Amino acid sequence: MWWVRISQAAGERGAPKPGFASRAAWVSLVLALSVTQAVAAEWTAGKAAQADTLVKQFLARLDATRGALPKVSFALAIGTERALGMAKGYGESAPGVAATERTVFHVGSLAKQFTASAVLDLIGRDATLRDGTAVTLDLALARVFKGVEHWPGQDAASNTQPVTLRTLLTMTSNLPNFTRLPPATTNPWGRIGAPELLSELKKLRPSGWPNTFEYSNTSYFLLAETIEEALLPGEAMPHSHHAYLRQTIFPRAHLRETGFIGDYPAGAVVAPPIYRRRPVFDQPDWLKGSADVASSAGDLYAWNAALMGGRILPVELVDLMVSDGARVTPDLYYGMGWFVEHRADYDLFTHSGLVPGYTALNMIAAGEGRRAWTSVTLLVNTDVPEGMDTLAEDLLRLARE
Repeated sequence: MWWVRISQAAGERGAPKPGFASRAAWVSLVLALSVTQAVAAEWTAGKAAQADTLVKQFLARLDATRGALPKVSFALAIGTERALGMAKGYGESAPGVAATERTVFHVGSLAKQFTASAVLDLIGRDATLRDGTAVTLDLALARVFKGVEHWPGQDAASNTQPVTLRTLLTMTSNLPNFTRLPPATTNPWGRIGAPELLSELKKLRPSGWPNTFEYSNTSYFLLAETIEEALLPGEAMPHSHHAYLRQTIFPRAHLRETGFIGDYPAGAVVAPPIYRRRPVFDQPDWLKGSADVASSAGDLYAWNAALMGGRILPVELVDLMVSDGARVTPDLYYGMGWFVEHRADYDLFTHSGLVPGYTALNMIAAGEGRRAWTSVTLLVNTDVPEGMDTLAEDLLRLARE
């Protein structure tokens, strides 16, 4: 197996028998050597070669369908709770510049993991609105924004789904997804400011069966706007959504290449987009909160490690992120920024991301208690490359053998 968990309990139970210390020392030495060998064997050159073959087969299939388009840049990171096993780039991030695990890609809806973390962080730190109202999961959006009194709150009739932070996070608000049906007064191929988009979204009315899942970028845009209405204790003014992520959330994972579309970290090498269709919703404020982050494969492994290790949020809030928040299919749920699937010997947390010119996939397979986990992150600078999910599953299977 690629990962092996060994735990030891310390403590004395009575006086040791003669010779116990020397035997214990010998056993400890053998165990230490065995563990060292096991860890060293976790990710071998043979596994790296197999992973390389899988990626090259995927890229060859992609090349066969790309027509006259340029060759893509591709990056991956595979790791466990203990170490990064493989991180590598394929192709070029610019003419004559090889892609690496540090090459930056737009990661699409993986941004929802960051937005959800920021909202949960504010809740966990007792943030309030400007009027002193506590920011909680059950905070009704009608308390956050003016002009949305037609969005029901918790005091609504039992057969009406309230629009709260919880329902936004789990995509059960029943608010329509604006990227599926854009507001009539907007131009999906043009620019839009966040205030204008918010004004248009306020006109929407919840529809559909209460408490049902509908994938919605509307929800995560509204969550980003909520972040900008929240105050931490002792603060006089809220932070912008980007500032809160950059100053509070990103540093907890020591992210180096992670930033925002059009606002990359200094020195970032960004893979240029390769469009397979006319770009739509590709201006930053269209993507606010839902798909506006840019990152690298190396950084996303660091993000997974920090999240699973409790360095982004306390354990109880991570539990919420990967809970069965909303049923999507009989065996698939949406938590908060993650799809959740319960398999025979592990839970699988996944999310894909698709924006014009880029596709991303982030996957974590976590054992019981989430102390042991394996992650696979894939990034490519073109949209809709079929087979990315299959590649990720194949790499995950290889990693866990």
